[in-house]
Amino acid sequence: MISLIDILLRMMVLGQLLLLGGLLLREPATTLRHLLLAAGISVAGLVMLTAPIPDQHYGLLRNLLLLLTDAFAFIFWLLIRYLFDDEFCPGKWSKPTRLAFALAAAVYVYALGVQAGNSPLHDVIHALGLMLTVHAGYIAWSGFTDDLLDARRRARIMVVLGISVYSAVLVLFELADEHFRNTAVFGLANAIVLLSIISFAMSRLFRLRHDPAQREQPDTDTGIKPSETGMTIPAMPLSTTTSLSSIDSALAQSLDAFIARQGYHQNGLTISSLAGQLACPEHRLRRLINQTRGYRNFNGLLNDLRIEDAKARLSDPAYDSTPILSLALDLGYDSIGPFNRAFKTKTAQTPGEFRRSIQNRR
Repeated sequence: MISLIDILLRMMVLGQLLLLGGLLLREPATTLRHLLLAAGISVAGLVMLTAPIPDQHYGLLRNLLLLLTDAFAFIFWLLIRYLFDDEFCPGKWSKPTRLAFALAAAVYVYALGVQAGNSPLHDVIHALGLMLTVHAGYIAWSGFTDDLLDARRRARIMVVLGISVYSAVLVLFELADEHFRNTAVFGLANAIVLLSIISFAMSRLFRLRHDPAQREQPDTDTGIKPSETGMTIPAMPLSTTTSLSSIDSALAQSLDAFIARQGYHQNGLTISSLAGQLACPEHRLRRLINQTRGYRNFNGLLNDLRIEDAKARLSDPAYDSTPILSLALDLGYDSIGPFNRAFKTKTAQTPGEFRRSIQNRR
C-alpha cells in the first residue's frame, strides 16, 4: 500500500514538473530559465530513480537517471551562484578553469553513465555534491546583510532553511547504507517532501504571473543581471532623481553628502552602520539605493566608488611611491586581497598592472 501511494505521489510530482517546464519554455531564453529547466529535469530523474521499483527493471535507463539525479547538486550550486552572487560570470572563467570543468564532466559521465555508479568515483561525486550544496547555502547566507532586494533577502533565508538543508540530507542518505535509504517509508517521505516543494513553487509562479500585487516592481528587481543586457547602470547623484517622497529626498541628500565627503572609505562599513550614521531605517536605505542607483547589493556600490578613487590615485604621480597595500587600506579595504579582486573585476587589470600602464603612457 505504501509503495502504491509513493508511486502516485511521484506521478503527481512529474506532472507538475512537466507543467512547470512548459511555463518556463514560454518565457524568454535566459540563463535563469536554462538553469531552472535543468534543475527540473534533474529532479524528475531523482523522482523516477528513487521510486519503489527494483533497479533491474530500469535497464539502461537507470544510467541516464543516475546522471540526472546526481547532477542536481551541481545545477543547484550554479543556480544559487547565479541568483545570489552578482559577480558570478562563468563566461569570464579562464581557459584552465573551463578545461578543469570539462575534465570533471567527462569523469562524471564515465563514472555514472558508463560504470553506472559501481566505482569509488561515485562516492567522490557524492562527496563533491555535498560540498557544493553546503557552499551554495553559504553563498545564500553570506550575502544576506549586503543584499538590497527585500524579495531576494527572503529567498536567501528560504534557501538556507529549506532547499539547502533538504539537498544536503538527500546527499547524506545517498552516502548511507543502501538498505536504509531504500526502505518504503523513506521513499514515501521523500515523495511527500518533493511534492510539497514543487507544489509551493508552482503556486508561487502562478501568483507571480496572475496577481499583479505579488509581482516585484520593475525598478526594484527585474531579475536580470546587468551583464545580460550589456548595460551598466549609472550611479547618478541621488539629488537629481524624481518621484521621491519628502523623507526619501532628505535621505538622498544625506547620502549624497556622505559620498561627497568620501565616507565610504570607512573600514568595515556596512549598510546597517551607514543607516545608523544617516539616522534612518535600514530597509528604507536599502530601497533607496536600489531604486535610484540600480544596485542589487551594498558591496557593489562600495566597490564602484572605491575603485574609481583607486584609479584616480593610481593615475596621480603624487601617489607613485605609495604602496598598493596602503592605498587599499586608505580606501576602506581590510587587506589587499579583496581590493585586488574588486579592482580586477572592474578593470580587468590588477592595481599594479593599471599603475604601470598609466606610467608607461606618460
